[in-house]
Amino acid sequence: MNSARMDLSELTLSRWLSPLLDGRCRWGSYTVSAGRYGSTSQRLVLYPAGISARQRRRVRVWRGWLVLGLVATFGVFAALVEAGAPRLLVITACIGFYGASTIAVARAAGSIRRCVLELTVVSSSLTPDTGLSAESRYLAGLASTLLMAEESLACGASSPADHELVWSSAYADAQHHLGAGR
Repeated sequence: MNSARMDLSELTLSRWLSPLLDGRCRWGSYTVSAGRYGSTSQRLVLYPAGISARQRRRVRVWRGWLVLGLVATFGVFAALVEAGAPRLLVITACIGFYGASTIAVARAAGSIRRCVLELTVVSSSLTPDTGLSAESRYLAGLASTLLMAEESLACGASSPADHELVWSSAYADAQHHLGAGR
């Protein structure tokens, strides 16, 4: 009986949400996707080096709040409609909930949300190369460096300080790259 209680107590909400909120990599994410008509999109999201796991989770929630907030607002809408609330109250409550929760999530994410870098390259096989292949290689190289540092940390081949140094260097390089492109 005791072991059953321990098994159930380990199934906490935070245990299930933590991998979702933390993401695969501490530094951010790198995605490559194929689009219509031969287009390819690469997106590198970099969090500032040195932020805590808690700050990273809050920033990730902020970045996904458009969808998460709408889902939560739909939950409020469904609960009020099920309770038989008047239409005006339902509309006012939903707008108020979405606005207030957006402000709360933005405040929780703090000023770090403005420091997140997002680099995107979209290329098409239908148009001649206009220098985007160099940008593509840059993003892939930066992501590869960060992924190797993450794997090295996970297997114990490098220390957290070494990982932080690679992460910080990549972030600074991306900032410089963005500044040079403007």
